[in-house]
Amino acid sequence: MTAWTVADAWVFASIGGTDEGCTLAEIVARADGINHAILTEAEFIRAVPRLVAAGLIGADAKADRYWHTEVGRSLYRQRMKRHGLFGWTDAIPPALRRLGEPQDAAWSPGEGAFDRAVHEYLGPRPGRSASS
Repeated sequence: MTAWTVADAWVFASIGGTDEGCTLAEIVARADGINHAILTEAEFIRAVPRLVAAGLIGADAKADRYWHTEVGRSLYRQRMKRHGLFGWTDAIPPALRRLGEPQDAAWSPGEGAFDRAVHEYLGPRPGRSASS
């Protein structure tokens, strides 16, 4: 039996709510902001196809855009009401479980895209060269 994970909820909560969607670097940044940790590539590439199959998000890896669908926006608004930015840990996982088992599928944001997004978010750090 396959089950939704906290990482699935974390990715869902980290996708910005604008109609234009957000970039992978913006998702990495928001994920860090709401969970004080850097999302891993494995967590991201497992969550995205599950959330797409559930009809909660759209994803266009080539355009580097990720967005909540109307169903996803509705679920987010409904579940996050009165929870605040950090309340996703209490609000989103139970909502995903109510959807039934997630559907796994192979998916990738593209070769090196995740590492580039993390690097873009973290930016230059003291003692780290621009090429690292």
